[in-house]
Amino acid sequence: MTFGPGTWLVFGIILLPVYGMLAAWFLGEPRDRKTGLMGVGYLIALTVGLWVGFGLFTILLGVLFF
Repeated sequence: MTFGPGTWLVFGIILLPVYGMLAAWFLGEPRDRKTGLMGVGYLIALTVGLWVGFGLFTILLGVLFF
């Protein structure tokens, strides 16, 4: 399975600051695992919410216009 150039662009370059932020939460000083995991949970919830919302909106557009 290969990924298109947009996938590499988004996950490899655009999200690089997010990867740095995640690494800093767990590798930086002072280390607070509870706060780091809470931040990761927020990021996951935001991502899932956006994907589900955009997916439903895409389905709605398909039903209305096609």
